[in-house]
Amino acid sequence: MMAAEYSAIAQVRTLGMHEEMSSSMFGDSGFAPSLAALGPGADGKCGGGPDANHGCMIDAILGGSTCTGTNWCGQGAYKFNIQGVCANGKCKDFVISATPGDALNGSRNFCSTSDEMVRSETAAPKSAPFTLAACQALPAMQ
Repeated sequence: MMAAEYSAIAQVRTLGMHEEMSSSMFGDSGFAPSLAALGPGADGKCGGGPDANHGCMIDAILGGSTCTGTNWCGQGAYKFNIQGVCANGKCKDFVISATPGDALNGSRNFCSTSDEMVRSETAAPKSAPFTLAACQALPAMQ
């Protein structure tokens, strides 16, 4: 369980770095609004190269075309989600959420925003991703 939680924390941090890269590469759009926007596109490949809709930064498992909205996408023992905080076509913030696939895989949920602080709560696996306010209300991990 501890290994699964540490892996989830590392993945949340990595996704945060990809969000920063996406914002730098596609500045007009801001941050990526979803995992799918960091992924390779519907064909699972990046033949046309990265763009704001498909950054080609993560694989098709974690960044598949269904990894949008409140949908969770799993990798390992944890499921992940990214929610962009967007208005007028630009995402000025984001929330990365991670929750165990089931209670046997972990007892903590994790989240992060553009401040790059990973936060956690000890609770049952989440059914819905964190909101920006809910994530920011949690204590940051050291």
